[in-house]
Amino acid sequence: MPIRMLLHCLLICIPLFSIAQIDTITSPWSRNNLPEATETKVQLSLQVFDMRNRPVTGLNLWFVQERIDEIYSARTDEQGKVYLLLPKGTTFTVNSADEAGFETIKTINRGFVRSRLAIGYSPKTYKEIVQNDTIYQEVPEEQMPTHSRILLKLTVTDFEGRPHDEEQLFFACKGKSEVYVAQTNKEGKAFLMLPKGDSLFMHTLFERNITDLYFKDDKMAGILNLRYKTIGSKAILARKAEREREASRRDSMLKIAKIRDSLDFLGGAREGKGLLNAYSYGTPFSEIKSTLNTITEETRSALEADQKYFEKAGYELNSALYRHKELWANKVIVSDVTGSMSPYLDQILLWHALAIVPGENNRYLFFNDGDDKSSAEKKIGETGGIYACEDREMEKIMQVMKRSMDAGWGGESVENDIEALIEGTRMMGEGDELILLADNYSNVRDLELLAQLNVPVRVVLAGVDYGVNEEYLHLAYMTGGSIHTLEEDIFHLTRLNDGEIITVGDYRYRVNAGTFIQIKD
Repeated sequence: MPIRMLLHCLLICIPLFSIAQIDTITSPWSRNNLPEATETKVQLSLQVFDMRNRPVTGLNLWFVQERIDEIYSARTDEQGKVYLLLPKGTTFTVNSADEAGFETIKTINRGFVRSRLAIGYSPKTYKEIVQNDTIYQEVPEEQMPTHSRILLKLTVTDFEGRPHDEEQLFFACKGKSEVYVAQTNKEGKAFLMLPKGDSLFMHTLFERNITDLYFKDDKMAGILNLRYKTIGSKAILARKAEREREASRRDSMLKIAKIRDSLDFLGGAREGKGLLNAYSYGTPFSEIKSTLNTITEETRSALEADQKYFEKAGYELNSALYRHKELWANKVIVSDVTGSMSPYLDQILLWHALAIVPGENNRYLFFNDGDDKSSAEKKIGETGGIYACEDREMEKIMQVMKRSMDAGWGGESVENDIEALIEGTRMMGEGDELILLADNYSNVRDLELLAQLNVPVRVVLAGVDYGVNEEYLHLAYMTGGSIHTLEEDIFHLTRLNDGEIITVGDYRYRVNAGTFIQIKD
């Protein structure tokens, strides 16, 4: 870049209070006191209009030459006009206090000339607050676009057209760290002044890369009206809090039950307490095996009499496995073994003992959300408490399950499902299915790892008394998998369009970009 041009760029960017120190010529002229054009200078009458074609009054302007020999300043009158005597055939950039170089003009290259020009200008009335890389704005409804910023008018509603108030949206600049934040008002509207020349991606708290925007860096003033329909962050957060309350209440009841069971075992009362519990409290495997053999034969007879036996008996895990016994003959079963799942784990043992499908190849992976780590120690992707078993012997399977259960009770309403599933994919062979046995009441700790899962997940849920946990619907949707309850199988979730409603059991769910929310009637 030539030195003269470099100096010109620097001059435009310097604070305007310092311009007066660089040979600034302030215009003394008015419409009642016009200058006379000369052989070397043009008499210029310049009028400034806003984007609504109204004169802009009281605006200080600076006219900067490319040669930077002189700077001319003037203030618009009540008609939005300034009057100047400028060198002929010279290019100037027009600057205001809030926008440098918003216009370029060139005087006629002839002597004794009177010239009239009109230019457009949009005043900056919005406020911008920068906190680290996050940019907040207060944009009044009367703000118009400027030469350097696009005015974004955003409307956010639910799928019935009702406005979402206090909905936050984020516009992240591609390749940069800056993020612009918008928050809707009671009418579901928000306004932002976004920079030209940048690619931006729109996000919400729960949805990434909803759309991308690019604004050409030109002198044209632009307005973008954007309407977005969404479930809404408030609804998602409210459902999440409700699920956490349900999980907490249920976990408390299960802890009490576990304490009661342990006292019963100490007192010698072992009947009806579950095979794994009995094994955990020291019952010899020979006794466990004998009891399991009896249950297995009774179950086999019941299935021969009624193919719907598991559903009628309320065995959520076994009913799903039985319905897909041929389709899922070879599989990796990933199971939550935290305290809330303890009522269901005997079903895994029963299924393995039944051996319904000849040559069925089951491998197991059990997880407990971190081996009793504190919450602070549980890092996403590194929570741990994962125990694999590829041995087909029943005692070996029970030993691994017991080791996993003894190492971590869980104790929180979130579990490291995705971390365990990722580990499960490493055990898979060609044609294998990945099955997740999950407590419907527990939320997923590490949904942010979903992008690392590249196989469909078949989610089999236990405890679907008050509807399906939406996070498992999201998991199945994002992996191209499916959801399975006591009596239902939900495939093809990815075919749902935004705003579409799906019914599972007695509950309805609306989908938005893979996020689901239970609809309250």
